[in-house]
Amino acid sequence: MNQILKNRCTVTVKNKDVQLGTYRPTQELFYEIQKELEPYRTLYNNEIKTKKSYLVILKQEEIKMGTYRISPQRFHKLINKIEQFRSFPEPSKNVRCIETGEIFKNAREASKWAAFVRECDYCDSDLIKQCCRGKQKTSYGYHWEFVKEK
Repeated sequence: MNQILKNRCTVTVKNKDVQLGTYRPTQELFYEIQKELEPYRTLYNNEIKTKKSYLVILKQEEIKMGTYRISPQRFHKLINKIEQFRSFPEPSKNVRCIETGEIFKNAREASKWAAFVRECDYCDSDLIKQCCRGKQKTSYGYHWEFVKEK
């Protein structure tokens, strides 16, 4: 049986707390990047955050292999090497509350609105998505549906 295995190597790049991108390079390239970045490995997350450094997180099979703090020059070299392996997130769908007719840009925005209206700390966006897919009738006392863009 010939089965294609999913690539499980992930490179995530951040500047401060902003995620700049996620990449899924080949395993060979992943190990090459890991060897190159080893001198820049950080051992503690509570390290001082500077504006002029980037954070690279390497994961394999969802297991964190290391966190590295690199300079802007090394960052640009790394991006040039792995740009073709960039992962693009699935675009979010607009969500409408049927009772109010209000349209939200995604389920997360709808969950924030529901939390505000219900005066609670948190509402789970996954429950709103399940309602939109027809898995449940209501979520947080409202009916929800996906809206197709025109």
